[in-house]
Amino acid sequence: MKKFILCAAIALTSLVSAPADAGQCGYQYCWGAVAFNANTGAYGYAYSYFSEGEAASAAQQGCGYNCPEVKTFYNQCGAAAIGSNGGFGWGLGPSRGAAESLAMSYCTNYDYGCRVLVYSCSP
Repeated sequence: MKKFILCAAIALTSLVSAPADAGQCGYQYCWGAVAFNANTGAYGYAYSYFSEGEAASAAQQGCGYNCPEVKTFYNQCGAAAIGSNGGFGWGLGPSRGAAESLAMSYCTNYDYGCRVLVYSCSP
């Protein structure tokens, strides 16, 4: 009987700790956000939040609540690129490189001198 109780306790402990092993958000959506102001260059970012609203708020807080552009995402990466004349592009993807590449591609369709301003990944 003691072996059964010990085995049950070990099994229960491993079940309780499993979500922590999956990242801060467990097995749920892990929200992130990037926010920026193309005119001032201000930006903020957030990752590993339990809700979309929390991620957006944290990104806004990071840029002093001065970012009119906010993009949220879950379980992936997001990036924003800005150009020399205020043009910009967003990108989402499975990696930082993919998100940045897409953001640059969209930005260069509307502006020149584009550069990645901010990125974030939320596993």
